[in-house]
Amino acid sequence: MTGPTAGNPALNPPRNARNNEWTCVRWFNKISDAVASKTCRFFGRAVAAVVTVVAFIPSLAVDLVYAAKSLYDRKITIHQTPAPNLPVIPEAKVQWRRYIHDDDVKATMERHDRFLADNVLHHPEEIPEAAYQPLEGGDIPIELITPQNEVKTIKLNKKLRFSESRSYYDIGDGQALAINRRPYQFYDELMMNRYLEKLGIPTIEVQPVVIRWEFEGTKYTRATYITPSFSEHEKQNAFLVHHNFTEEEAERLVGKKLLAVGQDPLKPENWDEVLKPLVNDIRTLIDNGVSTSADSIDAPHIHKAILVGKGNKFHSGGPADYEIRAFPFEFANENVELDQLPPKKKHTAKEEESTLRQYIESAVFVQYDPKKYLLPTEWKKLVDELTERHLRR
Repeated sequence: MTGPTAGNPALNPPRNARNNEWTCVRWFNKISDAVASKTCRFFGRAVAAVVTVVAFIPSLAVDLVYAAKSLYDRKITIHQTPAPNLPVIPEAKVQWRRYIHDDDVKATMERHDRFLADNVLHHPEEIPEAAYQPLEGGDIPIELITPQNEVKTIKLNKKLRFSESRSYYDIGDGQALAINRRPYQFYDELMMNRYLEKLGIPTIEVQPVVIRWEFEGTKYTRATYITPSFSEHEKQNAFLVHHNFTEEEAERLVGKKLLAVGQDPLKPENWDEVLKPLVNDIRTLIDNGVSTSADSIDAPHIHKAILVGKGNKFHSGGPADYEIRAFPFEFANENVELDQLPPKKKHTAKEEESTLRQYIESAVFVQYDPKKYLLPTEWKKLVDELTERHLRR
């Protein structure tokens, strides 16, 4: 990587693994999100559609190369022994292997591994696609097994949130269950969640679970996790903030301002105090190998924030009634599997600037109008000025 670096190095360089998603689909999703983060969702999809048509044939060539490489890798890696620091649990049907340098995170994941070894009976690739369809329709009962050895019957009710890499379903009692597109994603989420807790960065609470259900006479199991429903944050005076708001999410933010009444929002100095917690979060993320930048074609798009009011556990205690904090989640990339923690050795100064800009833009949208897709020229200039003002020298 070229250019000046920001933050502290991790212990080992990443070894990213590519999955089997069609390249044309992956390019469409990444281009769409990258353009949408600078403009709007609809324009992002339009640009991605045009580019994907032109790039369709080259993408097939890329897929052919990776398919051949995948077959070769399967032959040469089948007899490899686990590296030290990677816990081996012989009884486990499915192995999730990561290099984790943090002792607390490693201990947490070893505990999760033992739980999964006792309850996961199938590799996800062994489960036929048709077996998942009754789950999403809420037509069949599902057994939910927790690390406390509790088993309760649930159904997947309303789909609360959908993204390219996972869906969240209401299961009652203020909880949501995640269904990931890739088998490894839930493990990445658990690992990163514990890491952020150590760093003091706000994020969702997750707990590993195993779901068990019957389809055509066979009982299947799958590892995943549960989290509080997004509406639960509102009860605690907290509101999700990100570029692609749902209509309900945007409506919840209407009328909630970061600056006090009478403060001119277009004066950068008026933002200093209210942005301080957010800027500290971003520097902590960068210094510990975590990026939320959407500029990389292979980076997970996790530049999400949360608006927290006084009384919320994430409020810093400063004078502002509302503060904006980093709130990254959905770390599991649908294209790249994390195989170490922290996920990156070093970040460039450019990546830090990009991450800062994306978060500041989210904050400015809240102050201006969260229901709008585009900022006026003077507010775009404000984002540039605030980004420059809060860069590390």
